[in-house]
Amino acid sequence: MSLRLTLSFAVAVGCAVLAGSVQADSVKIGDVFQDCESCPEMIVVPPGQFIMGTADSEVGRLQNEGPQREVTISKPFAISRYEVTVGQYRQFVKDTNRGVRNNNCVVVTGLRGGEPVQSKGWDDPNYDQGDDHPVACISWNDSQDFIMWLAEKTGKSYRFVTEAEWEYVARAGSSTRYHFGNDEKDLCDYANVPDLTAKAEMAKNEGWSPWLYVDCNDGYGIQSAPVGSYKPNAFNVYDMHGNVWEWVEDCYIDNFNGAPKDGSARMSERDCDYVVRGGSLSAPVAASRSAMRFAGVTELRGAAAEKAPKEWHNFNLGLRVAMTLD
Repeated sequence: MSLRLTLSFAVAVGCAVLAGSVQADSVKIGDVFQDCESCPEMIVVPPGQFIMGTADSEVGRLQNEGPQREVTISKPFAISRYEVTVGQYRQFVKDTNRGVRNNNCVVVTGLRGGEPVQSKGWDDPNYDQGDDHPVACISWNDSQDFIMWLAEKTGKSYRFVTEAEWEYVARAGSSTRYHFGNDEKDLCDYANVPDLTAKAEMAKNEGWSPWLYVDCNDGYGIQSAPVGSYKPNAFNVYDMHGNVWEWVEDCYIDNFNGAPKDGSARMSERDCDYVVRGGSLSAPVAASRSAMRFAGVTELRGAAAEKAPKEWHNFNLGLRVAMTLD
């Protein structure tokens, strides 16, 4: 195991949510809390060390996943157990009078798997969703505004997850392709990915799609799944593989040369593409690995995306949040 935890971590699958906020001086590893009814449910993860990135031998590896390096997470922090939901984002829109924005979101239409549609956005990504589904079609700017709203509403230090923190939590002590092992056919027990149901549904449309399908059934087709629908990882965090890509704080650079080793974000003085992590309902098995990393715009680009990287919207782009505990 590449992760060496400095505090013991006992997974409490049936743990209760603590009322109100957990204070930093009283927090315990594994505590689950929620600062308000419309706030994400957070869990405290332990500090530790892990090997970030992949060896050349990993199946599906891309060059941007190296060189490998040891990263140290020196303090516990909190991360949302689930991806930010439609219901949570709806409350943010209501509280801020933001209204419904025409996002020109890229959605699945059957034409080559997706195209930008002016009327589509977070409240209608062109597939069925409820308030317990992960919000999608939100940009990096939208995500930042949501986090700022959370921080102002609660007085707590909500923030983006850094890329290193994201991979640390995704791996949850593992060094395999996925937190549960290496066999991609097990993905449907842990993730909403492009499965055989999605393949059959896509065939009814134009009959062609760039998607690559997993040989299993996860229970959902061309749509997101309610958060927490699948098994959690060893940190009791859900949907780290599949469902929607998750924006993180870091600027995208195509290698780890010179990247921080303390878990902090890698930033740029200029505007940049931002990293997305975790795979999605449309991402092939290789893209759902713990180490997979994309530039949210460069790799998921649309006609206007490169002109405004912070305003890129896609049907499979969402968010998970973190909190500093000191």
